[in-house]
Amino acid sequence: MRKILAAILFLATVSFAGSAAADKSMGIGGWLQAGNPGEHAGLDFQMRMGEDVTIDIYGHFYFSSGDNSLGAYFGYFWNFYLGMIPDNLGRMGFYAGPVAGLGWWDEDIGNDWDVDGIAIRFGVTGGYQWEFPVVPLQLFLELNPVGEFHYEWWDIGDHHDSDTEWEIPDFYFRIGLRFWF
Repeated sequence: MRKILAAILFLATVSFAGSAAADKSMGIGGWLQAGNPGEHAGLDFQMRMGEDVTIDIYGHFYFSSGDNSLGAYFGYFWNFYLGMIPDNLGRMGFYAGPVAGLGWWDEDIGNDWDVDGIAIRFGVTGGYQWEFPVVPLQLFLELNPVGEFHYEWWDIGDHHDSDTEWEIPDFYFRIGLRFWF
């Protein structure tokens, strides 16, 4: 019963928060991602810097026994809205721009083997967005082809070693929702 009441309260709050996302300047939400086993989900903050430019700051965190990761990323996107869509369907469009970020991971592989690493990411992002017509909510789907520089170090028993590697290209697919205010 509590879950039903919480859902009704949330929907009522969102319904009365505003008519659409187009006239709001900041959005916050969450996302799910495929393409990297250490980045399953995360949080997203986006700010409009003009009518067609947004800054996106997003991060991920994943902590479980023997597999931990953390990352923060920054994107600068140009938005191209489709003018042929009727207003009663909301606002739809595409966006693209550069991204960069920093990630960390720690993985306990077993048998006294532990791998840690830092990743420096850079690339481009392209995506589709749909801002709902009544509720200030935005659905986004994006593809991130990026390059990553990895610095890894590991411990196998008493043996310590490190290595560097490039991963070009890596592809990530994200789907998420943002609430605009």
